Amino acid sequence: MSIEWNDKDFDKWQKLRNKYREAKKENNYKKVISLCETIIDLDKRAKFICIMTPLFLKDIANAYYKLGEMSKSLKYYELALDSFVKFRAENKLNKPTDWLNDIDKIQKKIEMLKNKLTIF
Repeated sequence: MSIEWNDKDFDKWQKLRNKYREAKKENNYKKVISLCETIIDLDKRAKFICIMTPLFLKDIANAYYKLGEMSKSLKYYELALDSFVKFRAENKLNKPTDWLNDIDKIQKKIEMLKNKLTIF
């Protein structure tokens, strides 16, 4: 895990972020999933970038939902929820309410998906 600045990793982050934005704009959900996974992997070795991984976990969950893969969507929403809660506990927040709206929405999605999955 590198904390020191690395131009190569930062350039990779910028390229991935641009590709990710384009894939989202095009509703290319499979590509969104792949790019988010790559971004999360990059964060593991390039901590200096400070990538907000819970957002990318949430986007993976959303993409799986749009693809109709409810079990995978649920798994990633749960990972995103855990990651947001951990982030709030371990980091200095600008406001006490930071990320609570996201957490609330994810909790509702998880509940909805669990209900859907038990019906089938």
